Amino acid sequence: MIKKLLISLILLIALLAGCNQSTSGTSSKDIAKQAFEWEKARFDSDYDRQQELIYKEGSYEVDKTAKKTDSGLKYEDIRYEIYYDKELEQYYVFADFKNPIGENSVKDNILFRKKGGEWKVDTSKSLDIVREEVSKKFDQEACINCK
Repeated sequence: MIKKLLISLILLIALLAGCNQSTSGTSSKDIAKQAFEWEKARFDSDYDRQQELIYKEGSYEVDKTAKKTDSGLKYEDIRYEIYYDKELEQYYVFADFKNPIGENSVKDNILFRKKGGEWKVDTSKSLDIVREEVSKKFDQEACINCK
């Protein structure tokens, strides 16, 4: 009897400890890799890949008729600041890098929402992000490729 009670108590403690960990179950590196996939698809004008990465079908049609290219963009070229909103269960990513096909600097704001068990880019809500508001409201989870 005591043995069963002890085992039940241990299982309950393990379950509660698991609940206290990140509720998203996703690492910041996973989100940074997803952000890179999005930036790469955009700068390569890879319409098919873009469609796989977006939250709402048809919400990003910029490159629908464009010819796919290789921009040369690399994961290491991008600085990723990552914030997580526990209440809304979404990630904010600030992706900063030098445009691989131009001379300008790029400062993209990307919002990731979960859909079908995968993190997808919400292109319309990404437009509404104000960096200063996000950085004041949420703790930074990670800064990847920051120097």
